[in-house]
Formats: sequence, structure tokens, C-alpha cells
Amino acid sequence: MNKSDIEKLLSKEIINSKLYKDSLTHRSASSKNNERLEFFGDSVLGFVIAEYLYKNYPNDDEGALSRKRSYLVRKESLYKIAKFHNLGDKVILGDGERKSGGHRRESIIADALEAIIGVVYLVEGIDSATKFVHNVFKDSMSSLPNNDDLKDSKTKLQEILQSHNYDLPDYDTTEINLNNNISFKTSCSIKVYNICEEGLGSNKRKSQQEAASKALNKISEIFKKDE
Repeated sequence: MNKSDIEKLLSKEIINSKLYKDSLTHRSASSKNNERLEFFGDSVLGFVIAEYLYKNYPNDDEGALSRKRSYLVRKESLYKIAKFHNLGDKVILGDGERKSGGHRRESIIADALEAIIGVVYLVEGIDSATKFVHNVFKDSMSSLPNNDDLKDSKTKLQEILQSHNYDLPDYDTTEINLNNNISFKTSCSIKVYNICEEGLGSNKRKSQQEAASKALNKISEIFKKDE
């Protein structure tokens, strides 16, 4: 897939503004960075996506709408969009962050996209911000998985245990620091069946989901045998 230039979707007024430069500046490069804009842009994005889902999925309840929104605004989705639009090459990093590959780091690039969304709103208002979000998210919004597929492993595990009147699983997460590389390990325990599965991930959520997925596979096999 050929990359696109995000600036083709932005007006000259935005591109030439100081806010746009701030949106691309990581905290490692300057105290005038994109953290506040990222915070604001995250809220704008959440609103625009929520409005789109509310209007286009009238039969969905709150839970289904929330899962769709979470899927669209999660860091992985933002990263893919930001990468496609070549944001990594535009982000301004400090020397240390640049040398360590910060221009490819998922969280840094995703945050820059949210910051740009905030800038579009601040410079041109909600209509332009809505148009911009719809433009960059159009492929993701048009190919949403069905409601059941959007349920993550933790949710599916909780639902299957509740359907059999069992207690919810216990999660225990620890942080691993190996040569300043942070990762997480989670154990997921289902006491009634003496199941304990572990998951590893670059963040707490990913490690929990991996552990829950393994436990879900085990408990599903047990329940199939009991049918």
C-alpha cells in the first residue's frame, strides 16, 4: 500500500500555524510539545467517532457502540492510519528518542495524529475536524467487524463464565524491566477449573488480553466436552 502525505488533507493555514508544529513535537524535543494537543484531540476524535456511530448504527445499544468506538480510536488503529500518512517522518524528536527509533514507535505516532486532530478543530472548527477525521478513518469506519467479533478476550471470558454461574477470573500483572525495555506479564486464573495462563505484552492491556485468550481457549474446550 502506497503511503499518503497527511498534509494533503490539511489547509495551508493549518500547516503554517505554530500549533501544527507543536502537534508534531514530542516531549523529548521541547517543552513546547504535543501533549496538551494530544489530550484535546483525543476528546475531539472520540466525539466525532461517537456521533458517526450514533447516526449510522441506530440498532446498536450502548455496549455495541462503545466497542465500535474503542476499536476505531485504539492506539493500534491510530498508529496504522498515522503510519499510512507518513507521520513518523514528520515527528520532531529529541536526539535520544530519535536514535532509539522513536519515529517508528506506535504511541508517539498515534499521539501525533490525535494532536493534529486537535489542531484542525482549534484552527478551523468542528466541521473541518469532522471532515478530517472522516477522511483519515474512512477505511476503518467502512470495514468495522461485527459486534460479536469486536468483543475482546477478557469480555468473552467474562461472559462465558457468567453464563455458567462461575466467578470471574483473577488477573495479576507485573512489570518487567529488562535493560530499560519495559514489558508486562499477566497471569489469568480460573480457580474452579484450576486454570492459570500467562500473557506477555508491551503494555498491561496486551498482556491481560493474551492471558485471557489462552484461558478462554482452555475453558471453551472444557465446556464443549461437558455438553
